[in-house]
Amino acid sequence: MQPRERMIKALRREVSDRIPLFDGFPWPQAEERWRKEGLPEGQSPADALGLDRCGGAWVCANLGFETKTLEENEHYRIEIDANGVTTKVWKDQYATPLQMDFAIKTLADWKKRAEMLDLERFPLEKNVIENSVKARESGDFHFLTIDEPIWFSLRLLGHDNCLERMADEPEFIEDIVERITDFGLRRAARLLDAGGRFDALWLWSDLCYKNGMLYSPALHRRHFLKCHRRIKEWCAGRGLPIIYHCDGNVSEFIPLLIEAGIDCIQPLEARCGNDVRVYKRRYGRDIAFFGNINMDIVAKGDRKEIETEVVSKIEAAKTGGGYIHHSDHSVPPTVSWDNYRFWQKTARRVADY
Repeated sequence: MQPRERMIKALRREVSDRIPLFDGFPWPQAEERWRKEGLPEGQSPADALGLDRCGGAWVCANLGFETKTLEENEHYRIEIDANGVTTKVWKDQYATPLQMDFAIKTLADWKKRAEMLDLERFPLEKNVIENSVKARESGDFHFLTIDEPIWFSLRLLGHDNCLERMADEPEFIEDIVERITDFGLRRAARLLDAGGRFDALWLWSDLCYKNGMLYSPALHRRHFLKCHRRIKEWCAGRGLPIIYHCDGNVSEFIPLLIEAGIDCIQPLEARCGNDVRVYKRRYGRDIAFFGNINMDIVAKGDRKEIETEVVSKIEAAKTGGGYIHHSDHSVPPTVSWDNYRFWQKTARRVADY
């Protein structure tokens, strides 16, 4: 069975020959380490271990601000991006960029720039279409990503300002969310109409932290659930399942995703208290699960602990379909090549249906 067929069945919560097995998105520093420890040159971890191949394309919005570098040295670069966000980007470590300032702070600021969400400003991404066709021909799973509109708002305004506006000026954030939803779907439609062949829409956000959501479920239902439902309706009409990435503890967020019709939640960070064994019993009829293998345990290297982590979670989560094997976030350089291989070989041993 081809990787895309296996993956689509899992997203539909159906049983196939085995669960999909993915590489876990290793950090560049992890792959650098693995080259020194036995990963063959010219081979990806997925190819070296016979894992399922997964790729995709990101087509994101910008508001047309002039991009420029304000400061740069051997350790970092401070720059302004096309959304007017001033960011410190680390050059000597793989870490989340630090947002420092924001051009959009008020509703008036937003109204001045919202007109930049004009499809004519963005040329048709012919390479994106070509790559999607090649992936379909080779049998690889290939996704499309547009901006998750709530996350776009948080990054555009900064977390503190955006969360305050959600409480005090919700119509401001609703306007951003509605416009970004509309723009993203129009851009995706253009790619599909021009021949793009994608297997899923993958939305990326971080709307939760280690203790739960950044804002209340009630606020989400009141202001944002409708945008997720709109995206789902659009995808359902085109046969595209939705994978939703959200870091942090998603225990109170999963029911909201189910209400919206989201097909799959990823990556289920273990260190934030997520446990696919619990979620499978509670929500397994309504949503698929993607990830949750604790990289802290894999990095530690205790073989018995790795086996318990991997085997118990796969056996619980794969029952009846609807589980995709993956790390609980990404794979850091604290994971050795030997430990990585042992993890993946353990998963392969119990992956079959």
